[in-house]
Amino acid sequence: MLDETIIENEEWRWVFISGAILLVLLTIPFIWAYAVSGERTFVGVLVTPIDGVSYLAKMYQGRTGDWLFELPYTPEPHRGVFVYAFYLSLGKLAGLLNIDIAQIFHAARLVGGMLLFVAIYRFVSRWTTDVGQRRLAWGLAVMGAGFGWLALIIRGDPVPLDILRLPEAFPFQAIFTNPHFPLSIAVALLVADVLLDVLFVHNDLRPQLGVRTAALAGGAAFLMLVSPFILLPVGLGFGLAVIWMGIQRREIPWRELSWGSVVAIFALPFLIYNLWAISAANPVFAGWMAQNSTPSPPVWEYLIAFGPLLILAGIGLWRSRSALHYEDLVLIGWLLSTLILLYAPLGLQRRFAIGLTIPLAIYSARAIRRVILPAVGRGLRPVLITVIFLTFIPSSIIALILPMVGALSPEGERAYYLTPQETEALAWMQQTVDEDAVVLASPDYSLFIPTVGRTVVYGHPFETLRAEPREQAVLDYYAGTDCSVIDDESVDYVVIGPREQHIIEASTCLPESDAVYQTGSLMIYAVDDAP
Repeated sequence: MLDETIIENEEWRWVFISGAILLVLLTIPFIWAYAVSGERTFVGVLVTPIDGVSYLAKMYQGRTGDWLFELPYTPEPHRGVFVYAFYLSLGKLAGLLNIDIAQIFHAARLVGGMLLFVAIYRFVSRWTTDVGQRRLAWGLAVMGAGFGWLALIIRGDPVPLDILRLPEAFPFQAIFTNPHFPLSIAVALLVADVLLDVLFVHNDLRPQLGVRTAALAGGAAFLMLVSPFILLPVGLGFGLAVIWMGIQRREIPWRELSWGSVVAIFALPFLIYNLWAISAANPVFAGWMAQNSTPSPPVWEYLIAFGPLLILAGIGLWRSRSALHYEDLVLIGWLLSTLILLYAPLGLQRRFAIGLTIPLAIYSARAIRRVILPAVGRGLRPVLITVIFLTFIPSSIIALILPMVGALSPEGERAYYLTPQETEALAWMQQTVDEDAVVLASPDYSLFIPTVGRTVVYGHPFETLRAEPREQAVLDYYAGTDCSVIDDESVDYVVIGPREQHIIEASTCLPESDAVYQTGSLMIYAVDDAP
């Protein structure tokens, strides 16, 4: 059984100082992006702008609308549903404080980051009283990655999983990406920590009104609203431990099951609602979910990304094989269930890798502290630890540098920045264009239009229904080969600016009358004036 976890103030001081340093490092790329923007407007996201900008669009809905989310990247009329409550809430907070939604986005990201640093240290401390091992586990969980940096040097594309392709699996990169990744992992660790406490430390406690029950209930509800993917593998890990406990005792572990039922009871209503929200009862959201697919890559991609941690974790598990307890089954079950879920017949396979470095880091630190370091002289141990971290850290450092380099490339300019004319046009649309209007623009520019609450024909590969044919229809319109998108999608406004000029091949479909708005070389036409 686990003992009561005691963490000294000096340990917490180390966590907060180390965490603050890492948050500063994570802020430098954004400062750089703002610094090199010149007259352009930096949109505020550096990792997967397609996703990041869509979160800003969701926050705008929260700031100006109600609690029911509507897809702004698809032109079909549809009713809203209660999803993306986290970003709707951030938008409402931005409105309440009267500050820019991107500022709230980053504030939540940094706060979530520090909470995650604290939660990870608390969690890894459950498995050892050795402060050195705790710090090793924390460092590996936060900064650890794989051999992606080496694969990038040797082969180039595709970018490895441990360099921003799977940021939710690596806490440092998760904090860099968005606020809901770090907050979800932190809350999941809180839920796991409470369960460890009531199941394996205070083994006479039963659920009752109190802080522990409230933490489990609130944590389960939060995760179901924000990111339920981590709740399932962690829950299966606890399930494995409880089942084995029942087998060993030769009785049904009612007390342990009652604590697990607290999580299940408060998660179930949200699960039922979410299933209804994306069912045939809501065809637009059902269509969105059908194409919202993130399948797992080949196994060897995961081996590159997690190889070093897997090797060390295997050594750590083998070293302690004769001293494993029920609580170890939680981590083993977490790891095994994740392995299964990554290739289960589900559309969102990769999402189950969220927070995966944490259980691996606990056993990896055990291997380093109890197997590898004792095998060398004391004088060589600091050097060996340095070498180990120099193997794990490069992918995370490259993950910071790549967006900074990308900000200077033509592709990065289109993804990260808006020209002054594009920013002014968005402001005009926000003030003038009806909220129900449909805007036709290039796929690039259409990504940003929903950040001011206006709907586009195509702007997102997942959140635009029938994304591929709609993207092609937009391209055909500007190429002059097919003008039918205007009538097919009931378009109200057409944008012709620098981005559109890059894809215009003929003027067959373009409006011939005066624009209703013009700033520089960017013009917006009312649909009544289009052919």
